[in-house]
Amino acid sequence: MCKVLQIPRSTYYYELNKQIVDGSEDLISHKVVEIFNANRQCFGTRRIKHELNKLGLKASRRRIGRIMKAKRLVSSYTSLKYRPHPSQSDERNIMNRLNRNFIRQAPMEVLVSDSI
Repeated sequence: MCKVLQIPRSTYYYELNKQIVDGSEDLISHKVVEIFNANRQCFGTRRIKHELNKLGLKASRRRIGRIMKAKRLVSSYTSLKYRPHPSQSDERNIMNRLNRNFIRQAPMEVLVSDSI
C-alpha cells in the first residue's frame, strides 16, 4: 500500500500511532481531573501518576503536569503559605578591633573568633 501511495512505511506507522495517542489524551485528562477532585485537590503529579498506573494508564509526570496546568489545577500542598520571618537577626554586634588589617609581624599574634 505504501508503494502505491508513494510514502515511506515509517510515515504510515507514525501517523497510525499518532491517531491512537490523540484519542487517549481525552481519557487521561478526564481521569487526571477526576483523581484530583476525588482526593480533596491535594494530589500532585507523582500521586496522580501512581493512581493512573493502578488504573492501567501510562502517562509521564510532565504530561500530567501539562494537563493540570491547562485545566488550572493546583495542589493545595504546592501553593505557598505565609511564614513569619523575624524582623531582626539573632547575631550580636561584635567590635571590629583589627580594622581588617590582618597582616601581623609574628604568627599567632592576633587570634580571631566569633565567641567572647
